[in-house]
Amino acid sequence: MRMLTKLISITLLAGGFAGTAMAADVSLRLGHVGAPVSPQETIAGLFSEKVKEYSDGSVSVQVFNSSTLGNERQLQDGVRSGTIDMTIAGTFSYFVPWAGALESPMLYSSLEHFTKFYTSDSGKELMEAFEEEAGVKALFVVPHGGFRYITMNDVEVKTPADLEGVKIRNPNVPSFNVMAKAVGAVPTPIDFSELYVALQRGVVQGQHNPVGNIVGARLYEVQDSLSMVPWGISPHMVSMSTRAWDKLDDAQKEAVTRAAAETASEYPAIAVEEEQAQLVEIEDKITIIRPEEVDLDAFLTVFRDKGLPALKEEYGEDASKWLDAIDAAR
Repeated sequence: MRMLTKLISITLLAGGFAGTAMAADVSLRLGHVGAPVSPQETIAGLFSEKVKEYSDGSVSVQVFNSSTLGNERQLQDGVRSGTIDMTIAGTFSYFVPWAGALESPMLYSSLEHFTKFYTSDSGKELMEAFEEEAGVKALFVVPHGGFRYITMNDVEVKTPADLEGVKIRNPNVPSFNVMAKAVGAVPTPIDFSELYVALQRGVVQGQHNPVGNIVGARLYEVQDSLSMVPWGISPHMVSMSTRAWDKLDDAQKEAVTRAAAETASEYPAIAVEEEQAQLVEIEDKITIIRPEEVDLDAFLTVFRDKGLPALKEEYGEDASKWLDAIDAAR
């Protein structure tokens, strides 16, 4: 009888522990293509700290930068297949073609506009549509640093007319090509690694990139002016494989979701601060045309009259709804 009582006690005790057991610790691998000093690394660091805090250390995020886990397409494919847990990488336009329209120049008028849309009900609806089509858990969207700004030789860009007939280096992305043509520029695809020499030799007259890239590649050495036309924000989707998401218990999922929302909200201010510091760094090396000197209304008119219809034709009905929703959120 004593032996039976002991066995029952042990069983009940074990059952009690099982009912209150802490979730198993989970380690997640997050890959991106950015350098150790890059917007992606800043975002990853902020997010991983918050995940650790809100999960009480039960979820950790290991960050692998500099394409250690693959290039952007490989990272996206890895998250889709479940071989990589998480990534901060582009819009997945290889797999979700309509998402490429979200990179269009002049689509966002400010970082506040960007954040306002992606945290709105429409933004959440877009992310749900993206999530379903990409086959991933979409956590949040952040800008890749600040705006892409236009640099030029012999021209100061203040109105769309200043770009008429100008050969401008473009990433070979349809949305960029559409808007370059809308303002009468001649889009010319050149790899970023070859851009400095192309500008130096006059193969193209100008280009557009975030300030961090302009500083990092020393493009100010081969360009006369930098115009703060808000020539596009490159959204980066921060996503997680459904396999990794399913490893988390409810409390851990809540912690990751909270960390994602806060990172999305806080990062734009960090991007602005970093951009301002970079502009100060080069202000005596290149003529900077400030936003108040730019005819934003003229650029928006071209975007709505020419760019938006062309983007809808390029990307189809799947993108049209979201392009209109983003424009309406200004």
